[in-house]
Amino acid sequence: MDVVIKKGCRKVEGRYDKIKDIKLDKKGYFLIKIEDKKIMAGHCKSKNEIDYVFVGSKAQDVYKEIIKRKLVSLEHAAYLGKELVKAEICMKEGKKYIQDEDIKWKQGSKKKKK
Repeated sequence: MDVVIKKGCRKVEGRYDKIKDIKLDKKGYFLIKIEDKKIMAGHCKSKNEIDYVFVGSKAQDVYKEIIKRKLVSLEHAAYLGKELVKAEICMKEGKKYIQDEDIKWKQGSKKKKK
């Protein structure tokens, strides 16, 4: 399939500021970790008190269940998807997953984040 860019197509450069752009989701937040070769996402409403734990072998398994229960806003879903995929990559590659931090690749690795 050929892709055609329309005449007058607008280019939008993405910018994100970790401090200025953060908006807490009224529906709660998630604490993500890897345990027993599974991705775990705990949903919290406050004070790190978990009311749901979602577990799966793949990021998609986890986020589909979260979305079904409408526990996340659209903007938060984008962040959550990114973090769950990062957790899945860490699990598969034997790397330590730390939420909100870049994956620590060995120096010279082609997988190093730009």
